[in-house]
Amino acid sequence: MKNKLLPRLRFLLFFMCASLFLAALYYAFFVRRITVVYTPASLVASTEPLDTPYCGFYQMSGFTPDDSGSVDDAALWSSQQCDSDPYPLMLLEINLKNYAEQSLSQNALDQVDAILTSCAFRKKQLILRFLYDWDGNALQTEPSSVSRIEEHIQQLATVLNAHSDCVYLLQGIFTGNNGEMHDTNYASPAIQRQLMQKLADLTDPSIYLSVRTPAQLRSILQNKNTLRSNMAYNGSLASRLGLFNDGMLGSDSDLGTYDDTPLSDPSNFEEKGTRKEELRFQDALCQYVPNGGEVVLDNSYNDLTSAIQSLSVMHISYLNAAYDPTVLEKWKRTTYVSSDAFSGCSGYDYIRTHLGYRYRIDASSVHFHTFAEDTATLYLTIANDGFAPAYRQFDTILSVTEQTSGLTFQIPLELDNRQIASADTAVFPVSLNVRQWEAGTYSLTLTMTDPTTGQSIPFANSGYETRTEVPIGSISVN
Repeated sequence: MKNKLLPRLRFLLFFMCASLFLAALYYAFFVRRITVVYTPASLVASTEPLDTPYCGFYQMSGFTPDDSGSVDDAALWSSQQCDSDPYPLMLLEINLKNYAEQSLSQNALDQVDAILTSCAFRKKQLILRFLYDWDGNALQTEPSSVSRIEEHIQQLATVLNAHSDCVYLLQGIFTGNNGEMHDTNYASPAIQRQLMQKLADLTDPSIYLSVRTPAQLRSILQNKNTLRSNMAYNGSLASRLGLFNDGMLGSDSDLGTYDDTPLSDPSNFEEKGTRKEELRFQDALCQYVPNGGEVVLDNSYNDLTSAIQSLSVMHISYLNAAYDPTVLEKWKRTTYVSSDAFSGCSGYDYIRTHLGYRYRIDASSVHFHTFAEDTATLYLTIANDGFAPAYRQFDTILSVTEQTSGLTFQIPLELDNRQIASADTAVFPVSLNVRQWEAGTYSLTLTMTDPTTGQSIPFANSGYETRTEVPIGSISVN
């Protein structure tokens, strides 16, 4: 029997060959032939400090609302505190002890609102802690019922949400000595879960929350596993809950933050692990939620080499600039020695420049695709030399400027900077339709901006630490 499929296959083959031939003719005679030559910018790493939001050293300020005080007085106090504070990040403690047995008055709420308004105007990012004690007497000064604390949370939530542009995170759940959740009438796991869930339910999802120990975090979430990337930044309690440690590097246990026995019971969410286990837990968790606090008590754990190792593993974003002064002075007297560009600086300067994220343009290249709709791809490699990632997404724009005419156009990038892990690099592909560009030489520069504060994010490339743009390279199109 004659094979009827053979003529069809021959026709199909002829059709495909003809199509390819016609396409080749089209591109040969009707589509502009171009050549693309890319030259990356010559960039070196900088050791200068960067003015980056949401990380670094901070100063503490404390205010006690009182019906005998005026709203104007609170606003004036806040403006004075902000103006005398050299750091963009501030830890603000608000002591509610005058209202432990009553609702917050409208005057008290207005005072808090005036303080936050002043901070926002002065571009401060706030670590905010509400408490009923800063003298070590929480057992006597806390409200007599948990319902009163919940009422205060509900009253304050409206004020906090109105200032989510400057309230970066909330520390604690209003309880304990100095608001640190210990020596409190409300230490039971059930009450801690209740209060934290109340905070999470009522406050803006963009505001991070934090507790004093990893064990408290696991107890509140009823989960011993750390946060995963697929659950990060979704607004849930788990995606917002980080840590603060005011016993940092103070001993093997960080003054009771950890235990001396290993984790043993998978169903016991309240148990503490050893230092090694809890550092490993923080290493995974704090890729997605903030961690910070203050270092205490001069000892071998905060000797420079040990301190840098721990701060890096814990992904520390912020530290108290005034405490412990003995430890901070020790870092200033110790020289950092390594093979990198920072070798020879003081330990204090090394730690100061590595708190939080520290972005740097590491490399770039362009691959040209003949016949492709998007005719070139820029591969941009960004390094993060800091101890931690950034936990808020920034706006990133690639500016393309023709060098002769000066004409510029901008390409908004779908680049999630939160993916750049600490002490790591990330490669981001950017499509460039160079076939639509006129012949010429084009300069490429990158701008990153925090949409909340409007602040430019500087890069740790020498000569560009205080500029709003950093060069990427140049493309010649002919």
